[in-house]
Amino acid sequence: MKKTVMTVIVSLAVAAIIHLVPGSAGDANSFIESMPVATSPGAASSAQAGCPIIFPDGPLAVAPNQPAVQNQSTIGIINALCDVTLDFIGCGFTPSSVTLGCDTNGDGVSDMSIPLKDINPINRILFHATIPVFANTPGTAFPLVCCGGMTTITLSRTVTAGDNNVFGTFTQTIVCSIDLGIRAPVVISATPAEEDCSAGENQLIPGACFVVEGGKPNVTSVFGVEVGNSNNIVQAETIHILSPNLIDAFFRPGLSQAGKTFLLYARGPNGTSRNLTDLPALAPAGCPLGNELGVTVTFRCKSTGPNEVVDPPPSPQTSSCTIERSDVGAFSLILTGRFRDGGSVTIDGVRPKKMKLKDFDPAENIYSRMILKGRLCDNLPGNVVYVDPDGSTSSPFFCLARCAN
Repeated sequence: MKKTVMTVIVSLAVAAIIHLVPGSAGDANSFIESMPVATSPGAASSAQAGCPIIFPDGPLAVAPNQPAVQNQSTIGIINALCDVTLDFIGCGFTPSSVTLGCDTNGDGVSDMSIPLKDINPINRILFHATIPVFANTPGTAFPLVCCGGMTTITLSRTVTAGDNNVFGTFTQTIVCSIDLGIRAPVVISATPAEEDCSAGENQLIPGACFVVEGGKPNVTSVFGVEVGNSNNIVQAETIHILSPNLIDAFFRPGLSQAGKTFLLYARGPNGTSRNLTDLPALAPAGCPLGNELGVTVTFRCKSTGPNEVVDPPPSPQTSSCTIERSDVGAFSLILTGRFRDGGSVTIDGVRPKKMKLKDFDPAENIYSRMILKGRLCDNLPGNVVYVDPDGSTSSPFFCLARCAN
């Protein structure tokens, strides 16, 4: 009878927390500190049999025109700016390891694990843990290959043998479902950086989550907003989703837009891509502007007139990447773009062992394809940086490709 009463007390107390806590563990903490906690072995076993309540430790900031994170819910945290700290209530034990699953190919199955940091017990039934940002994506705690949806979160600890454990070492593990929400489109860059807006030109736009689970399009329009004049918006006339990571958008803003620079956005049913010029309210201090990589994505309309300066040839750049595997299991990274003989490339700061240029265009003296081998898999996904023979460095291109297991 005593075991049943104690279990009910814990259940009611946790339920009360849900109603009293408006998304902040700070308020929950003082309440939890004063509540009774079951200490009998039976009550502890009952608590461990179920998953804890999980929600953000306070309100989270998202970019403009992206779905807000729902109150006392994890739905929407996939779009949160920078680190994401979560509250875990009623786990039954404080884990030494917390990992979050990630579906990288849209099949609804988690195939990548993200370790959480700073596991911080507040009291006997509440602890915090933080999903950290990655070095190459400082604006988000989620790799760009993660597009959200249902996933799993795993809590575990190893208990060693001792005076209070005569059964030997064992590991406690709880695997719970968690809904991250669906990610808004992610725009990484735009090529060309300067275009003929009078005649019109196609923009190749690499990014992520242009297609989500089930093959559903996550982009329905692409547009530009003039820098310094948010009332001047130019829409792409046509868009084609070439892959989950690449869009072809045709812009023809007209002669009146000559010399103007535009912030580029992709919009879809789950929100508008991030391209921050100011940090929104509640954004963590030090969170970068621009997109998830901390890069502002723009394109410029060429100037016209009698005093027009002749533009230099287009600079070398990378527009797409794919991984290929040979019959003997060796991986190659195929880059497409504009490359010159004598240049070099790094993947997340590491130079591949071999580089070969293909598909030479004598009219422009450039190659449109590069094949890389060796020292690839440990650095992917990662930033591709191409250095021209004259020493000029291209803008980083974030390659989402991964070596399959």
